[in-house]
Amino acid sequence: MASQFQYIAPGDVVIEGVPAAEMTICAATGRAVGRLRGFIVDATERHIRYVVVRGSGLFAKTTLLPFSMPRVDLHRRTIGADVSDQQLWQLRDFTRDAILA
Repeated sequence: MASQFQYIAPGDVVIEGVPAAEMTICAATGRAVGRLRGFIVDATERHIRYVVVRGSGLFAKTTLLPFSMPRVDLHRRTIGADVSDQQLWQLRDFTRDAILA
């Protein structure tokens, strides 16, 4: 059975006239988590469920963060995710491959 989720590249998304490519994802604390690498969309409901985030640093990983109640700041080119530092730690191994399989 095919997955109900689809990956959408950030270059294919425009938010209020601004391309989503190269936006920074921030935690609820305001701390930068990493760069936006895409969106995971529920194709059935046509709703963004997760953002694909590439962390920063030498050993950075690409993970998924829930996309609930995002705060978009177009001037600063940031998307605020409603996740705490503890939730970030718990989601560290949640990858795009796991949900699109």
